[in-house]
Amino acid sequence: MAIQPIDLSVIYSQMDNVAKFNASQNHSVQFANQYGRDKTAAENLEKSKIVQNAAQNDVESNKIKNNLEQGGSSNQNLNSGSGKKKKEEDLLKTDNEEFSDPGLGKIIDITG
Repeated sequence: MAIQPIDLSVIYSQMDNVAKFNASQNHSVQFANQYGRDKTAAENLEKSKIVQNAAQNDVESNKIKNNLEQGGSSNQNLNSGSGKKKKEEDLLKTDNEEFSDPGLGKIIDITG
């Protein structure tokens, strides 16, 4: 059975349709990838702005804290240095203390 010219024209038109469909699929995948990259870049930029703003606010709040420690506030006691040292000693004492339970190891539940 021989191939007729009409059969070739049908095959070529179908191959053209398949090629156009594949090209459109590739284009849509490329577009989706580019959109994803753009969206990720925008999110990263927004996150970095938030981090920079937080860091800047932290620096400003440290300035305020330092100013208060130096006696910048009128509501602070005159002997704030000794009070600060006392607070630090109390914190160190509580950090080093261990909690012990007097009933630890005496009650064993074996009904579980």
